[in-house]
Amino acid sequence: MTDEGLIFGLHHVTLVTSNEQLNRKFYTEVLGLKRVKLSVNQDDVYHRHLFYADDPQKGNAITFFEWPELPNGMIGLGSPHHLSYEVDSVDALLRWRGWLSSKGVPSSDLVARDERVSTYLRDPDGVIVEITTDNVEKLSDGYVSSLKAEPAPALSPDMKLSSFNHASPLSRDPETTARFLEKVLGLKRSYSRPNVDQEGGSVVGVGNDTRPDFLRYLSAKNARRGYVGIGNIHHIAMGVAGDEEQLRVLRTLEHRGVRNSGVIDRFWFHSLYFRDPDGNLLEVATKTPGYTVDEPSETLGSRLVLPTWLEPRRSEIQNALDKEDRSNPLRWPPSSYPPVPDPAEQTMVAIA
Repeated sequence: MTDEGLIFGLHHVTLVTSNEQLNRKFYTEVLGLKRVKLSVNQDDVYHRHLFYADDPQKGNAITFFEWPELPNGMIGLGSPHHLSYEVDSVDALLRWRGWLSSKGVPSSDLVARDERVSTYLRDPDGVIVEITTDNVEKLSDGYVSSLKAEPAPALSPDMKLSSFNHASPLSRDPETTARFLEKVLGLKRSYSRPNVDQEGGSVVGVGNDTRPDFLRYLSAKNARRGYVGIGNIHHIAMGVAGDEEQLRVLRTLEHRGVRNSGVIDRFWFHSLYFRDPDGNLLEVATKTPGYTVDEPSETLGSRLVLPTWLEPRRSEIQNALDKEDRSNPLRWPPSSYPPVPDPAEQTMVAIA
């Protein structure tokens, strides 16, 4: 069995965007993140791979493959539901609502669920982003939904999206999924609760002692199969300290007969991919070497960087990216954002 404590939490979450410039402007100018790497998809080198974080040393990066030719994705089994950032207080959430409003970005009223208070929004491609905080004052759902957004002319320090709270894949059989993650990764199921927004559904928290529910599976027996496209999560990466810990996970996968990619050198970290029993693509990634191995912190994300084995193809790759840009121009600001459903709908599983 894989040792408990091997996985420290989320390393990154990778999604799909339609346009690099649109994506950059939203995640840096609206959500206040820093682009920490501009590169290409190493398995599809004519398309970009974009990385954002508040602090590149912390992990917790949100990354995007730029695939403008894909259709919009559909949430379901194999295509996770949403990702969640955390802030320190309800006041910070209210300021987020005010800030988003000033930028023309719709967000939901605050909602109280499972000892947390949250607001939800969608990025220009339709990605569901939750911003959440602990409900330390035990505020009721009715009360928080009545709170008015506070004007926020700028992002204050307490609004920084420094850490993920969780990512939410979908499951039909959370018992099997929780046992799988326990046996393969040494994670623990911290709770299984009825989903108050969906009769017969449940929410299952899986994590470690420090972050007991960095995975929050939304479950329903008749959850539909999804597919990845623009506006959807492609995969969820969990972090380990280094190569030795990653190899221990690999040995466990091999011992249990779980199909996997083997270890792949991604230059800034090493990756190991496999799927959970519901078809969600998971990754175990190393914390090292890190995003500053090939460029200083001050200039992270400012230019196209390639792993050493792709440098000889730089001109070819850049020409392909330039051609893509000419056929896929910037559309900023968006004429409209995808609508934000009622907060209760944000935790519901789409069923077949």
